[in-house]
Amino acid sequence: MSYPPLRARVLVLAALAACRDGSGAPGAGPAPDAGVVAQGPSVAPTASAASAPSAPSLDAEVADAAAPDAAAADAAASDAAAPDAAAPDAAALGAGCKLRRGPLSLSLRGPALLWSPDEAERADFRVIFNRDGVAQHVAPSFGGLTAPGSPPAEAATDAGDGSGDPARASWPACVVASRFVYCMDHGGTIRRTPLGGGEGPPIGAGRRGTGISAVALPGGHTLLAFLSDRKTTEGAVTQAFAVLDDGAAVPLSEEGSGATFVALSPWKGGALAMYIDARSALTPVHARTLGLTAEGKLELGPDAVVFVGDAGESRMGGALAIGASGPAYVLLPAAKDISAFGMAAIRVDEAPRDDMPAVWSLYPNGLSPAPIAATQGVSPIHVARVRPVSREPGARHALELGQLDGEGRFHARCVAVEGKSFKHVAIEADRGGSLWIAYTNAAGTFIEQRAAGP
Repeated sequence: MSYPPLRARVLVLAALAACRDGSGAPGAGPAPDAGVVAQGPSVAPTASAASAPSAPSLDAEVADAAAPDAAAADAAASDAAAPDAAAPDAAALGAGCKLRRGPLSLSLRGPALLWSPDEAERADFRVIFNRDGVAQHVAPSFGGLTAPGSPPAEAATDAGDGSGDPARASWPACVVASRFVYCMDHGGTIRRTPLGGGEGPPIGAGRRGTGISAVALPGGHTLLAFLSDRKTTEGAVTQAFAVLDDGAAVPLSEEGSGATFVALSPWKGGALAMYIDARSALTPVHARTLGLTAEGKLELGPDAVVFVGDAGESRMGGALAIGASGPAYVLLPAAKDISAFGMAAIRVDEAPRDDMPAVWSLYPNGLSPAPIAATQGVSPIHVARVRPVSREPGARHALELGQLDGEGRFHARCVAVEGKSFKHVAIEADRGGSLWIAYTNAAGTFIEQRAAGP
């Protein structure tokens, strides 16, 4: 069997990295005995495999600052003139997305899902938090308009709580697809429950604290993607899996490939999946399409290595950005080379292909983790990303909002807020010309509504 040159290079380097590291993914640790079998890719994780090692969690450490990435700590002066290589003028950017409501301090602190009860209207958004595998809905209760800037200490809490320090929500954030909400508990068990309330059976056993993603498919079907550890003859490997409705989990990542991050988006009547395999030697980014057969079964398209980045780490994440029509973009905050760090936008047209070119938007310096989120299904594509304010090590971080143009170039609109560090961001666009953003920092979790245009 022959491979394209890029795939052959990735497989060889990945094998060498696995031999050196002793595992298929950074920090994978020992895999659970139940629900995973060494033989064959067809054996998928089940809800009994809930004792997987824990990923970094806000529950354990909220207020720690994200240290600048060592690989990009000394960005070369020659890159200072590149797009976004220096912090944009705050006054100029501030006019790009006027604050309409907020910032509002929420009654829980942790990763937040922005959700609109009426998908057709997409008006006022609510927040869903994960409380150990149970979705907790919060309807923001905005007071008067607050001036832009850092969230004030006296910001009013939402309607879900009274006062005092916010309780901690669980990682990861819940996700919604069609009429269902998916949440992972502290043990890694994932349940699909009706949005209107009620019980839901376990449908998957994920790696604790790692992100999940879900989309609606035609015919009322839903698709979930998550990460789970499994045992192989080479040791413990973290891989990506997919579940159609409440069926059995099937491998999403290719045999021999690990996965440290996975995301889904609606795509041309089906779904587009992206997963990252961050290793100590290189970071392959895979993508593939998913759809339904005539019999209603899940069908996976060919796996493509759309991009190979430099050495990564297990906390590296990304986002899938898709407009109302046109191409999709894989957004990856990563090291461009030994002296530069930024956001790579990798274009996906009709179907994912190996070795796609990236359009870079450089940050002043590196950081890890580097939270990022993007809108799906609306045009233009809006992006919320966290970057350092300046090149100095230990510089404050900025939550920056911007748009992608038709070529994947990032255009900054405003800096919404600055802080010591950010743990999670979310962004949605409503049909009235507003952006809704939620973000978690050391002070708590906040929600804002901003104008999408000047």
